Parts: sequence; C-alpha cells; structure tokens
Amino acid sequence: MALVHAVRLGGTGENMHDELLRPTIDGRAPSGARPWRPLAIAYPAYLAGPLTAAVLGAVNGHRLGLATTRLAAIGAAGLFAFGARVALSPPADDFVDVRQVGGVAGLLVWLVVLGLQGKPFRAYLRGRARPASLVRPGLAAVLGCGLLELGVIYGLVR
Repeated sequence: MALVHAVRLGGTGENMHDELLRPTIDGRAPSGARPWRPLAIAYPAYLAGPLTAAVLGAVNGHRLGLATTRLAAIGAAGLFAFGARVALSPPADDFVDVRQVGGVAGLLVWLVVLGLQGKPFRAYLRGRARPASLVRPGLAAVLGCGLLELGVIYGLVR
C-alpha cells in the first residue's frame, strides 16, 4: 500500500525523470510552425495542379516532422503527376480539358499527401493544438505554382 501511495505522490519526494512517465504527444509541431489540415490541401491541388499539391504537401510534411523519405515521396509524386499532365495536355485542344487534367493530377498527388500525413496530423491534434490557416499560403501557391504550370504547358504545347 505504501508503494502505491508513493507512486501517486510522484515517487519518494525526488523529481522523477523517468522517460516512461513523460507524455509522448505534447501538441507542438516538431518544426515549430503549426501544420495545415491535410484535407485543406485538396482545394489548391485541384485549382492549380500537382506542383501546388507537392509543394504544400512537402511544407506541411516538414511542419509535421515527417521523415525525409516521405517528403521525397511527396515530391516524386508531384513530379510524376506533372509529367503526366504535360504528356496528356497536347491531345487536349480546349482550355477546359487542360484544366481538368491538371485538377485530377493535383488530386492524385493530394491523395499521396493525405496518405502520408493522416496519422501524424491526428497525433498533432491529440495534443489539443490548432492547425494553421491555409488561406494565404494556398492562394500564393495557386498563383505561383499554377501560373508556372500553365506557362510550361502552353510553352510546350504552342
């Protein structure tokens, strides 16, 4: 009974620095910056294409503390989907067709991002921390990466 009482009081009066008693989820992002919701990356991914999804996914992965191999997988998925978009764009005669191909390619990259960041983001939320807003970075990525993609595609097609 005395042992149970000592454990409840935090040991024998000394500071206990046992690794087993330290919380593993503290609600802080490993990089210091709060991550975005991975689900929210879908909107810029659809609007601007796979490069936007890859850039936002890699930045968010870094904020979540993902391993370098997972960040590289997000980048590789973005480059592969962008290559597929460039390859499929010449047969598409209409601007709407080019946009649809870009939207689908962006959403495919977003699925990779979602698959790699789902569990780390849920662990981040368990720490009672709030995610950051993606409105301004999302708009900047849509304008920057989206215009870059369209410029490259129309430069190669026309």
